[in-house]
Amino acid sequence: MDNKRFLPNLLGMALLATTGLVATASLAQADWKEDLQPQVLKLADFSGDQTANFGKAMVAWEEAITAFTDGKITFENYWSSSLLGALDTLDGVGDGVADIGLIVPSYLPQKLPVGAWMTGMGAALSGSTVHDVAAGGAASLESVLTFQPLIDEYASHNLRVLQATATPAYNLLCNAPVSSLEEAKGKRVRAIGAVWSETVESLGMTPVSISWGEAYEGLQRGVFDCMAINPNQYVDGLTLKDVAGEFVPVTLAQLQASTWVINKEVWDDFPKELQDFITRENVKAAYNIWKGYLDIEAKAGVLIAEGKEIHTNDISVLEPVATQQRENFVESLVEKAPAQVTDAQAFVDGYRARIAYWTQALEAQGYDVTKRTPEAILKAFAGLSDVDLEPFYNKFDSEVTPELLQ
Repeated sequence: MDNKRFLPNLLGMALLATTGLVATASLAQADWKEDLQPQVLKLADFSGDQTANFGKAMVAWEEAITAFTDGKITFENYWSSSLLGALDTLDGVGDGVADIGLIVPSYLPQKLPVGAWMTGMGAALSGSTVHDVAAGGAASLESVLTFQPLIDEYASHNLRVLQATATPAYNLLCNAPVSSLEEAKGKRVRAIGAVWSETVESLGMTPVSISWGEAYEGLQRGVFDCMAINPNQYVDGLTLKDVAGEFVPVTLAQLQASTWVINKEVWDDFPKELQDFITRENVKAAYNIWKGYLDIEAKAGVLIAEGKEIHTNDISVLEPVATQQRENFVESLVEKAPAQVTDAQAFVDGYRARIAYWTQALEAQGYDVTKRTPEAILKAFAGLSDVDLEPFYNKFDSEVTPELLQ
């Protein structure tokens, strides 16, 4: 056979085969969109409206999905507990009252023992806002999406996790100065959950249970003295600047794994192409929430740095006590693990390793962990508006997202 004539024929056949594969793939892409039935999915968010941090991120998430499906998947939003409250969302989404919702596992320890237990890892943080939001958020997101006992737990409620994020560290926002153990002694603190209340107790303070809606008036009237919460609550949400002018930046745990879920039957009915697209958008939504946290913390930082309405207390005596207690709390998680977690030590060690990994990534990008002195804290607040998390997101997206698409 004439090899000179055979080679072009072979190349031509390969080209035709490749063209056929491309055409087939394009046809398959068109087929799944053609077969997709129009749906209006209900989203329930108890935490705020479309202008809040979660709301803005999820609206962008919805718009991307609607565009990708050529308008076949659209959304109907129910904000600020107008459809489901914080305690109703787990069952409400599982039963189809809503299709998508926000869950805080620590609110539901009986129904989500694995998820509630995992929130204890919120104590394994530095207090440095950029690192807690991004590195802590990345570790939280990875864990929630890949830890099989948690995946199975949500599946038992007919749910699939979309994404999860972690807040900045909680601090104390008080109506009286607290810069010593003597001043802390006996102060009443709204601290909902053991991961916060046990740290408060280690400082000689008394945790109390006050509903979110009564917190502003409670501080104003002196029903309690401090609130364990993010400092962004000075300018966002409750807007506590007028009733809690003493900022005590002692490091309390972050709220770990605020989790967005979707009804599992709805998810399972989606074609693989749509599932993969949503998975990528889930990671992007988490990134948008990270950015949002930095934005609102930066606004609080401006108010705090001015020093007019807010006074920053020296925490040099309090911080070592809180740090030791948080360390003890994380270590105690191994003994407290629910039966579904067969190797709790491996999980705790692995989670800490991932926080360290993502913290090092931020440090390599020029963001050093902030020291817990008043001067360093105020300086860090001032720099939050200049933080660019896009390179960090790109690293996370390139390393983690492909594994989620398997």
